[in-house]
Amino acid sequence: MAGCLVLLLGTAHGPRFIKVEGDGIVAIQTRDFKPGSAEFYLYRDRAGAELRFLLARDSGGTLHAAMDACQRCYNYHKGYVTSHGYLVCKFCGNRYKLDAMESGLASCVPVKLPIQVTGQRVKIRSADLEHERGLF
Repeated sequence: MAGCLVLLLGTAHGPRFIKVEGDGIVAIQTRDFKPGSAEFYLYRDRAGAELRFLLARDSGGTLHAAMDACQRCYNYHKGYVTSHGYLVCKFCGNRYKLDAMESGLASCVPVKLPIQVTGQRVKIRSADLEHERGLF
């Protein structure tokens, strides 16, 4: 049931994606997440769809998760990058402090992903990831 690190994917124009997998649950170790940092992940569902998401630790140490898509700009398939403690939409350019990324700006709001934090591990239900398949 535990997720595993398989491969780093990325380009010069965006974040690197850490490929994860899991049977019902995707588990990610967060021990090395520093405040103000984010990591991007790629989960492939049983149908073969690539579902991108991110985990971020705000300046207070709280972990947040969101799909790599926003409610408004998702159909452009651009996603986000991080820069100096901000999440930046690659389509419209809106910037959010990681501390406030769940509130977004105007209609460009990151699609929240429910997580369970246990110690230094985050668990994400694969069903929650697959529920957002339409974003990609």
